[in-house]
This record gives sequence, C-alpha cells and structure tokens, in this order.
Amino acid sequence: MSSVSTANKEKTMIFETVLSSPGMNEKCKINLAMSRRNILLLCRLIEAGIMAGKNNSDDEIISAFPKESLEEIKLIQADILAKGGLAEFYEKLKQFN
Repeated sequence: MSSVSTANKEKTMIFETVLSSPGMNEKCKINLAMSRRNILLLCRLIEAGIMAGKNNSDDEIISAFPKESLEEIKLIQADILAKGGLAEFYEKLKQFN
C-alpha cells in the first residue's frame, strides 16, 4: 500500500513541476466557434470535472492545480455560457438533473 502512496506522491510532484515551469502562467487567447449543443456539453464537462475534483482528492492532476485555477475555469465556463446566450437555459437544465 505504501508503494501506491509513493507513486501518487511522485505523480503529484511531476504535475506540480510541469505546472510551475516557465510560461505556464502566461495568458493565451483562444478563439472558439462551437455549436450551442457543444457549449452545453463543454460546460457540463467542466462542472463535472470540478465537482469530481472536490469529491476525489485522489486525482493527481486536479489536486496539483491551485484553487485559483479552478475558480478561473468556473469564470470561463460562465463566460462561455453567456456568450452562447445559454446561461439561464443551462441553470434551468441543471434543475432536471
């Protein structure tokens, strides 16, 4: 069991090293053209990933990111929904879940 824990610690160290390498905090502009259907899917995947990260601390990749990164992703998700004109629709859609 100790070897599994050691392997997880090593993975986490590798992810943290990659994330702290030069240039990783630089802003990049991304231009997306997506269907509204895919916007809804992407936003749901983002939300599911964030929820999984909160509920499962065993995910080495998500746990390697600082909390601020997850907050930025939430803001991006909200922006994507707003630009697609789907923010209110998405909130109503989530009520059926």
